[in-house]
Amino acid sequence: MLPVRVLLGELPSSLQSAITEIIQSHVDVEVVGVATQPTELLLAAGHLHADVVLLEMVEGGLPGIASHLLDQYPDIKVMAIASDGSHALSYALRPHVARLRVASAEELVKTIRVMVQLGTE
Repeated sequence: MLPVRVLLGELPSSLQSAITEIIQSHVDVEVVGVATQPTELLLAAGHLHADVVLLEMVEGGLPGIASHLLDQYPDIKVMAIASDGSHALSYALRPHVARLRVASAEELVKTIRVMVQLGTE
């Protein structure tokens, strides 16, 4: 089975470092890139064949770029993570929105895996 390909969008540097470290400790999930600018993120998502894009959650939930990602790449999953890493929202197969609790490294990786599996069933 191929590893789940994760693209990191704009995240606080401490959260980005923590997520990268967590993902690198798992063989079935990999960070394929970091793109902080919206245009760069849209191009990178397709070019790098990302399965999941991780973004920082904004007040109200969905970062504006998430809808563009879902429009352009219908098979991609988008996870918006709170800046403190305590919870997240996942977006896939619009209008599906799931509230997630991401309080530990294992929960984050498990959530990424589940998001991808749900999209392939």
